[in-house]
Amino acid sequence: MPVIPSSKPLKQCAMQLSVGLTILLCGISDSFAYPSLEAFVDLYSEIQEADTDAQRLALSEQLSSSMVSHWSNHQLEDDVGEKLGSVMGFASAGIGKERLTLISWNVELKNQTHAYGAVVVFSGRKGEQQAQSLQFKRSTTLRPTLNEKSRYTAKEWPGAVYYEALLQYQGNRPVYTLLGWDGADNIRTRKVIETLSVSGSKLKFGVPIISAGRGSTKRYILEYSDQVSAILQWREDLEMIVMDHLSPPSPDLEGQTSYYGPDMSYDGFAWKKNQWVLEEDVDVRDPNLQAPWNNPKRLRRRYRN
Repeated sequence: MPVIPSSKPLKQCAMQLSVGLTILLCGISDSFAYPSLEAFVDLYSEIQEADTDAQRLALSEQLSSSMVSHWSNHQLEDDVGEKLGSVMGFASAGIGKERLTLISWNVELKNQTHAYGAVVVFSGRKGEQQAQSLQFKRSTTLRPTLNEKSRYTAKEWPGAVYYEALLQYQGNRPVYTLLGWDGADNIRTRKVIETLSVSGSKLKFGVPIISAGRGSTKRYILEYSDQVSAILQWREDLEMIVMDHLSPPSPDLEGQTSYYGPDMSYDGFAWKKNQWVLEEDVDVRDPNLQAPWNNPKRLRRRYRN
């Protein structure tokens, strides 16, 4: 008479298989929901390699939403600057509840203008980590976005790739200063000093803390020829934002910024009495200033050749 095996071991095997499958599926689900930092780098590479503007913009939106989802559920990694800062814009300032980190990138379009994407990671009122995407608002003839007087929200961000962030205080209120690059078009490039404040979960670009000799402005813009590089960087030893002074090659080109370039002199902004104050003809004397932040537009064009 055949021996009928007990159902108990079979049930145990089935239960173990079910538990193992559940763990495996959860692991797979987590890996898709929360990609690694390397996955963000790969997705950014896909943006650059996409054939059409529509594909590039769609991938940029995907990158933005993936980052927001990731950092809304995971603490910001200690090596995020090392992993992402080599290929995208990375800027971070402050510690604890005042820490603000901004990851940004450009999307070069077929007409050689640029769109931008960015995610800001910061603390809410109760100290909880928040991640918020910035919605790039392209300028128009009737509504230019990158001007010195306007204020913007996260839903109408003027766009830039930020590579430096500084934390200052107006009284007890923290304010952030961002140094960024804007590819503009095929004849001009911009560097920008942007200002940012945080109120709860609201991000506001454009704090009137820049004094450049003509009243307070909300940002400062350097616009110059696409054929040259210009310096805009924080100098810790001078406690100053240092920048190239730009001028045209001849007086008859005054105002035509597509011809402007560095003239071997430097200006700077120093923090005095709760604002950035312009100081002209600064003595920098630092050979490191001859290595400005890399222009991503130039790097991509070099790779194409």
